[in-house]
Amino acid sequence: MSDGIQLARAASSAALATEGVHSLGRGRYAEAATYEGSEKVLGVVVGPEDLEIHIVARYPLPRPIPEIAENIRERVAPQAGGRRTRVVVEDLEVGEDERL
Repeated sequence: MSDGIQLARAASSAALATEGVHSLGRGRYAEAATYEGSEKVLGVVVGPEDLEIHIVARYPLPRPIPEIAENIRERVAPQAGGRRTRVVVEDLEVGEDERL
């Protein structure tokens, strides 16, 4: 099994376990995903030097977005193999009880 797909799975799990993350994003203009054979991990793009994690944040936010992104980077860093990790916030999911 490729290191890329394993890293994508680990990054996906780490992001989804982070407080303030509702779901993984799918990419805005192109699909954000990592592929290996017939497996696809949506919301994570693994490159040779970069790792991109696309999220949809939950509103109301438990803390500022930069802190949520940093928490995701910290969770993923041990598996990232020195890759520059970027967190892309694609959208906010507003709870049913919230009025904007």
